Amino acid sequence: MGARPVAVRPQRQGLTQRGVNYDTEREVWKPAFVRREIRAIRRDLHCNAVILLGSDLARLELAARYASEQGMFVWFEPRQFDRDARRTLEFLRATAVMAERLRRRRPGVGISVGCELTIFMDGLVPGENYKERAANLGTPAGKGYNERLNAFLVRAHETVRPLFKGNLTYTSGVWEQVDWRKFDVVGVDLYRDASNEATYRRDVRALHRFGKPVVITEFGCCTYRGAEKRGGDGFDIVDWDAIPPSIPKGYVRDEHVQARYITECLDIFESEGMYGAFVYDFIEPDSPHVPSDPPHDLDTAGFSLVTVSTDYPKTGNFTPKQSFQALAHRFRR
Repeated sequence: MGARPVAVRPQRQGLTQRGVNYDTEREVWKPAFVRREIRAIRRDLHCNAVILLGSDLARLELAARYASEQGMFVWFEPRQFDRDARRTLEFLRATAVMAERLRRRRPGVGISVGCELTIFMDGLVPGENYKERAANLGTPAGKGYNERLNAFLVRAHETVRPLFKGNLTYTSGVWEQVDWRKFDVVGVDLYRDASNEATYRRDVRALHRFGKPVVITEFGCCTYRGAEKRGGDGFDIVDWDAIPPSIPKGYVRDEHVQARYITECLDIFESEGMYGAFVYDFIEPDSPHVPSDPPHDLDTAGFSLVTVSTDYPKTGNFTPKQSFQALAHRFRR
């Protein structure tokens, strides 16, 4: 039998877990690139933890091994977007087995049993995709979604806990009312935007009401003026119907906006005693930076802390943004 989950307690100053999200869903996947990026997260960005996102078990395991070798705490966030409960639980089960193998060698491992499942999983709210399900949340069609979500989370916990002895959380949306009693850590995606800017600090502070350590599992900002008002929806300015996809006129790239947003949010998280915070996200290889062609500079509408150019598939090179430098300075302290 493995050890019981490591007890974690709320902190009143500073962040115990300082990290980023690392998405393993991408067209280009080369182990050498992944190793280099994970090393940069630890050594250059000074993170001591990472959330690994993805739906490919082999990719998750590879990235986790590299992160563990660097001494980082690893949170797995297995994803099966638009799949039903059965497929989601099957992947959770496989992830739990793999994660426990890693945890027995290196104890700094945890699992999030899902991400904003009311919109990303099929079956809790009507809709063919996350946009349709999100639109149905506040309608009669979506009524009772919190009860259905919590019923599923019980099943997820019952699936994972016998197989995995580390800490468990769930990556919740702010509209979801989660029963956190069975979880070790409260996890919340909490972007600041125009709708909650005035109450953001109060919203963060209120997360202590559950009596458990709180991790901000996602926060971040895109790279243009006005993105700070759009928060998690900042990416949605891209016209994906255009060929190739493009950014409409009027959006001005501005790395300082992103850096300032992240710094201001961290000020709040630290002063309000969050256990951990994870910026979304480190790198977006499928959204290259094309400074000579602003309408097709998809990195402008990206959350990443580094830019990649169109030669990334060959070289794996990336360049830190202002937000990277600001975060590295902060986490180095």
